[in-house]
Amino acid sequence: GGFDHSDKENDVKATIMFPNDKVPLAEQAGCWAACHQDSKGMPGAKDKTKYVTAGALDLVQWASSGKSVDGYVADKRHMDGGKAGASAEGAKAGDTYTVTFTRKLTGNAVLAPGKAVPFGIAIHADHAAGRFHHVSFGHTIGLGADGDVKAAKQ
Repeated sequence: GGFDHSDKENDVKATIMFPNDKVPLAEQAGCWAACHQDSKGMPGAKDKTKYVTAGALDLVQWASSGKSVDGYVADKRHMDGGKAGASAEGAKAGDTYTVTFTRKLTGNAVLAPGKAVPFGIAIHADHAAGRFHHVSFGHTIGLGADGDVKAAKQ
């Protein structure tokens, strides 16, 4: 369990975000580069929606209800209109979810051969919504380059 169970439609949501090279500190902060403790939805927050002061992040999300999102984060979070032609598929076997994210090499964040690109993963579990999620920091994906994850062209 967690504190928040307000997403009645989704037991789990999995999100991956790829920042472009204009997002400050993205290589260290992962998807945290798009949020902060005074963002909308946080305790005592006002109306700030995101912290991306420059650039943009590609956002791809899968929800256990079957919905897939291809969006982006710039001035705010946009849950559609993504430029990466992304999709996500997932399934549950027993108590384990497996999610596959697919995207083009182009988008707000370009995945280019020989380049490592930072990414962040967020998991909303137990019907959690909003700020109640787990995040990753400091991971990279490389296509023909060193990275925590090795991408393969298909």
